Amino acid sequence: MTFRLLTLAFCTLLLTGNASAQTPHPGEERPDDRAIGEVDAPIRMVEYASVACPHCRSWYETVWPMVQDEFISTGEMRFIYREMLTGQPQLAAIGFMIADCAPDDQYFNALHLLFETQTEIFGLVQEQQSSAPVYYRVANALGLSEEEADACIEDEAMQQRVLARHQQSVEDGAGGTPAFFINNYLLTTDPTPDGLAYVYHVDGEPLMLDGDLVPSTHDADTFRRIILYLAYEHGEDTGE
Repeated sequence: MTFRLLTLAFCTLLLTGNASAQTPHPGEERPDDRAIGEVDAPIRMVEYASVACPHCRSWYETVWPMVQDEFISTGEMRFIYREMLTGQPQLAAIGFMIADCAPDDQYFNALHLLFETQTEIFGLVQEQQSSAPVYYRVANALGLSEEEADACIEDEAMQQRVLARHQQSVEDGAGGTPAFFINNYLLTTDPTPDGLAYVYHVDGEPLMLDGDLVPSTHDADTFRRIILYLAYEHGEDTGE
């Protein structure tokens, strides 16, 4: 597999910016979004994440099963995934291009496989070995041949689409990954004023639950509380 360098495309996009048309609020669903769950669900969660981001993998491993079982499968949540090229950008781009070239109904399965193999890919890159066999394995599991995977990754139009989606995510306010909109509230991880710890923030302000700051740990219990608070209580508590 010949992975074409994306450096020129990155530089071109970053230098020229993206003069895109007005888009809806980032917390709203867009026509080209990748989404699962009931369209009219009372909770809408948008995740900005990268398949080459270790923190994203941690969230996927520890929190995603709870989100899927307790909110998406029960019809309570519409979940939207938006791509960002964080962690190791070129590896993220390769993964997303393979996911995008797979059949539409395989996209979330592609994310699962890419997070599952992330550590293996990182290890091969660190040892200066080819990660192509792992990407081929993922592509094959999604119904793509090696030739189709090569053609997908070497397609300049596909490269530009992945880069443009990343740029749009930056413009949405997702400065790092993972970041979330839960019913239009932006949830991010930011340092405390003393810089000694990281806590969750909502729309730029530290999140308080039961009078305490919420450490940015990736555990299901904490995230469940955050989802329920932002979906059903936050507006009432703040008088909005």
